[in-house]
Amino acid sequence: MTDKMKSQNGNGTSPSAAPGQAPDPKGAPAQQPLPLFYSAPVPVHEKSFGGKGLRQEGNYSFAAKAHAVAVHMQEFRFAAAHYPVVFSDDEVAMPLAVLGYREGANLFVDAQGKWTEGAYVPAYVRRYPFVIGQGAKPDEPILYLDRESDMLVDMADEPEAEPLFVDGAPSERVKKVLEFCGAFQQQAPLTQAFVDAIAKHGLLETKEIRLDLPKGQQQLLTGLRIIDEAKFNALPDEEFLAWRKQGWVAAVHWHWASMDNFRRMVVRG
Repeated sequence: MTDKMKSQNGNGTSPSAAPGQAPDPKGAPAQQPLPLFYSAPVPVHEKSFGGKGLRQEGNYSFAAKAHAVAVHMQEFRFAAAHYPVVFSDDEVAMPLAVLGYREGANLFVDAQGKWTEGAYVPAYVRRYPFVIGQGAKPDEPILYLDRESDMLVDMADEPEAEPLFVDGAPSERVKKVLEFCGAFQQQAPLTQAFVDAIAKHGLLETKEIRLDLPKGQQQLLTGLRIIDEAKFNALPDEEFLAWRKQGWVAAVHWHWASMDNFRRMVVRG
């Protein structure tokens, strides 16, 4: 997915890829653009990662330039407490958590790579450097790891790191990661159903957000969409009840409530 959210002084970027997007199963570069953050994802096998581990004190420096990332509908409740949650201005209409109002600047990652304490870290960010890829069969997912990640180290150099393999078998860390990534992947079709319903009823409205910065400056954000309140309220009663049963009505209200976070980001920035 390509997000087209722009600032007044920058060109469009690609702050996120669809959460279900995965690299080629053979470990070769995908024909489609790689997901945000990933440079060289390869399957997690002992042949490739034996003797390797992950630093226990990983940081989020890799996300320091991401001003938006994809979020699933199930995350709206948590993300809306800290970030504006909008929809991308393209055919995918991917839900996005906006992390900054300037292109290439994440306001929630400091110079040391630490995420703002107490702020929700989107699952898309937490899964890095891992990602699920499609295997030879549809029901055969493969766990990938970005071999260019700064979190990856040689156990011989940093014995305190968490090993990826122990006695030739995946470590507990790898097993937990596979479980987390699998759960993350399962949320994708649920989010897609929500987005499809929004599109079906034509509820998305392209929006420009004008932010008043200190010293009289302004920042204009374009290329994002929000759910039109009047159109949503005009949904037939039976449709509204169906949305409520799906948990979509709550998601819509979390989305609306998050809009005030644009103002809070100005104070943060």
